[in-house]
Amino acid sequence: MLISRPIRLSKHRVRENINSGHMMNLTEDINNPIQVHRGFTLIELMVTVAVIAILATIAIPSNLIHRQRSEVTEALAMATSIRENITVYYINYHSFPADNSAAGLPEPQFLIGNRVKRIEIEDGAIHITLGNKVSKPLQDKILSMRPAIVTGSPMSPISWLCGSDTPVTGMQAVGINKTNIDNAVVPASCGN
Repeated sequence: MLISRPIRLSKHRVRENINSGHMMNLTEDINNPIQVHRGFTLIELMVTVAVIAILATIAIPSNLIHRQRSEVTEALAMATSIRENITVYYINYHSFPADNSAAGLPEPQFLIGNRVKRIEIEDGAIHITLGNKVSKPLQDKILSMRPAIVTGSPMSPISWLCGSDTPVTGMQAVGINKTNIDNAVVPASCGN
């Protein structure tokens, strides 16, 4: 829909003639005003709505991945102290604990949090089952943290592999990787 408002011009308008370089007076009929249309056409409004829709389809998935990544980060924070327990166990015994009780931890169903349903130790690997207040796509998903040791050197410090990480040359991962969440939601600082 076009909205128009008449604009009345003065009785005389001066205009410069660019081609001849001199000034000339033009008179306009005051009873015949020039109409100027202001507003947006339907096509312009439709294009604007389409652009906003395209931007929304890009922004919403990005926001969901960011939210899920923060939920995984919160679950990993809970596993940090457990990782330290396993490291101390390895320093003392040059092997890894077989389960939660060997690591001196409560049973898996008692290691829970806002985003964690359970944490299980299996041959040194930490398996974090996400749940409780975590978003629906992450319910009952597992994220594994596995120790990596230097081959042939038990006195060397251990590193940690998170998710689907693979050990570097000269190191071997200990335990099974049960990770079944998308790598896009695993934070980059997971193994540190």
